[in-house]
Amino acid sequence: MLETDPPVLLSDVDLVVIVKSLEALVEWSGRRSELGVACEELWGDVRFSGRVDVGVMLAGDLEAMPARPGVYDMRALGKVLAGNPAILERIPAFAPSDITVREAVILIENRGVSLLDARPGKRVGGEPGPYELLYRTARVYTDIAAAALSIAGAYVPGYAARAELIRAKAGAGGNGPLSGLIDPVLCGRIDRWTAFKLAPSIAAAGVDGGSPRLEKLWEEAAIDLIAFWKRAATGASGDPRESSGLSAGARAVRTGSPGSLRDHLRGWKAYLSKVSVPRRIELCAALGTRLFSRTPLDAVREEGMRLLEHRVTCGAAVPVRGARGGFPYRGGDWDRAAEELCSAWNDIVFGRANG
Repeated sequence: MLETDPPVLLSDVDLVVIVKSLEALVEWSGRRSELGVACEELWGDVRFSGRVDVGVMLAGDLEAMPARPGVYDMRALGKVLAGNPAILERIPAFAPSDITVREAVILIENRGVSLLDARPGKRVGGEPGPYELLYRTARVYTDIAAAALSIAGAYVPGYAARAELIRAKAGAGGNGPLSGLIDPVLCGRIDRWTAFKLAPSIAAAGVDGGSPRLEKLWEEAAIDLIAFWKRAATGASGDPRESSGLSAGARAVRTGSPGSLRDHLRGWKAYLSKVSVPRRIELCAALGTRLFSRTPLDAVREEGMRLLEHRVTCGAAVPVRGARGGFPYRGGDWDRAAEELCSAWNDIVFGRANG
């Protein structure tokens, strides 16, 4: 929280509503955006740079939650605002080593979309100036830390705790068990941006707030994110699970969607129901079997990383080639493609296409 006038909440707030019936689940799942806006309006004296994101679940759904960092944090650090205080105990108590490499990669891909949504030249929120862009930059590094520890089977809740463990496992001389993923320079950036995440200020970010410096920080974060993504996704040498001799069963698949065929089809059904019939036919014909192997979110995440890489290797002035079927962006101007992708992301995840 920035102690400005009015106060600004930079981070998102994640809420989960547990309902008692399938009918209630269907009704309120379609009103998640409405619920989020209503929650934000309860804090009329606070400006939201992020948003209140509301998830709707049945109590039984908690028992099927997958092993991923956010779920681990929910069980370890979540707070029950109303209802049964023991409800969080229904979330599986999995071990950090149960988090797969693919879940770590998804965490990074999610962050790539968020960084695209704060791209240079795009206004992110209103006053106070650079804080929103700096905050999104900080989250790149805190999520790199979370992903690296997940890959190592050593995830822990808490930003400060993760930064400390990264220092220990990366090694001061770059010779620790995580050195293949986190070099000393990246380790230093994780430290600096974790401090900013915990206490946001221009001093903590180490910048004067000028636009050229902010753009450089954004590009630096994009380069670091892409490089880490490639190392994690391809199993480059130095993967701590490979070098430590863990069994192949302990190493997850690095590509594709972790969901089932049912999840994939359900995701596309929900997305396609929002578009016109001609567009629906066009997308189905273009995507073909990809409808069975991934969800719309998987496609957005993967294409987001490609757009990010295009930006730092070719520049925003070089036109981009459109994604298959024009989803989640058509070809042409890079900035317009990024806007289309981020709009699709916000619509699918939050129900708010405008972000």
